[in-house]
Amino acid sequence: MKTAYQKLTLLIAVTAIATSACSVKPEPIKFGTDNCDHCRMTISDNRFGAEIVTKKGRVYKFDDLLCLKDYLKQGDVTKENIHSLWAVDFSKPETLTEVEKSFLLRHDAIRSPMGSNTAAFAVEDSAKFYSQKYTGEELKWVDFISQ
Repeated sequence: MKTAYQKLTLLIAVTAIATSACSVKPEPIKFGTDNCDHCRMTISDNRFGAEIVTKKGRVYKFDDLLCLKDYLKQGDVTKENIHSLWAVDFSKPETLTEVEKSFLLRHDAIRSPMGSNTAAFAVEDSAKFYSQKYTGEELKWVDFISQ
């Protein structure tokens, strides 16, 4: 017969395993350390970056929305296996926002690492603020991915 201590230890272990196995969320990009899963360059500009999070919790990191887009087109990760897509919020460096809910702004002066020259914003007001400085094209993710 198991003691109360053994039961408690077993419960804690099972809970820890279950919790860690279900971790399906983005993880912080380590700027200057992490490499892009598409072009293999070091992700260094903290205003740009993106992630794919799979349903199993695997995270793929990218230095530009263009690399994310191209990686998705390659088909290495199928749509059925994707849990979520994330992008760095240009107005809040190093902060991730769900790309499908974000507001995108493309302008040559934005100068992203791989040349998409597209910034993502979590809040429409931020996108509108930057669109006054960069009078570029305002997009949603569905528009960007289809181009």
